[in-house]
Order: sequence, then C-alpha cells, then structure tokens
Amino acid sequence: MALFADQSAEHLRLAAALVEQTIKTLGIDPAATRVSAAEGSAAYALKRGSASILVVLHPPRDGEPDGTIRVVAPVIRLPAPDRRPALYQRLLELNGGELLGVAFGIVGNDVVVLSERSVRDLDESEVGATLRAVGRVADRYDDALAREFGATRSSDQAS
Repeated sequence: MALFADQSAEHLRLAAALVEQTIKTLGIDPAATRVSAAEGSAAYALKRGSASILVVLHPPRDGEPDGTIRVVAPVIRLPAPDRRPALYQRLLELNGGELLGVAFGIVGNDVVVLSERSVRDLDESEVGATLRAVGRVADRYDDALAREFGATRSSDQAS
C-alpha cells in the first residue's frame, strides 16, 4: 500500500510542477497564485480575461489510484428559481453538443465550467490547453447566459 501512496504523491508533485511552469509561461509568478487548499492538495487562483480560474490538485480519493487536476471557473450566479429549469436544459444541451473537454456544472450558487482528469501522464501542454479551454468557455458564455436567464455574471460579483 505504501508503494501506491508514494507513486500518487510523486504524480501530484510532478503535476504541481507542471501547473507552476504553465503559470510562469503566462507571465505570472506561480507563488502569487497559490491559495490555501485541503491537506494533501495544492491550489492556484488566476485570472484569464474576465474569467477567474481555480486549479486544484487533489490526492487520490474515492478509491482512485491517482490524484486529479480540476480546473474550474465560475460563469454566472444561479438565476431566480423559476428560470433555473430552462437554464439547466441549456447547460445540458451545451455539454452534449458544443463543448469539448470541458463541461458546465453547478457549485453552490454558481454555474461553473470545469475540466478534471487524472494527473497520471499529465504534461505541460495539457495543463495549458485546459486552462485556455476553461477560460475561453467561461468568457464566451458568461454574457450570453446572464442575458438569456436574467443572471449576474460571476465576474461582476464583489470580491
């Protein structure tokens, strides 16, 4: 069992190095993006365009042998309850038809766009592509979804 723990810790360490290298290539100091995370996890918060992006490296969980990288960007706050069924249908349609490698979800009171995968065999180009995809989708849909469903863009929320 300790062998697997050592392998997963090494995968997470390598993933953290890849994330930090990718952040550096964006012209940002990785140390300035680190945020607190649960024990055994690492997290980074950065801004790309109007999108706030959170990158979290999780240790193995739910019986999975490897840790994961999860990239999340809030898009809009949930609209009034009577508007939510139509919003949910629209998000599922986008997930099923237009999006590639990312998906919409709900976290708390926010609609988010996210991508998650194992850290095993992760490379720097995948980290960069995921950051760009999540940021691009959040930036593309925040105005449209807010307008269509009478919601507030997450980027308009007070810090």
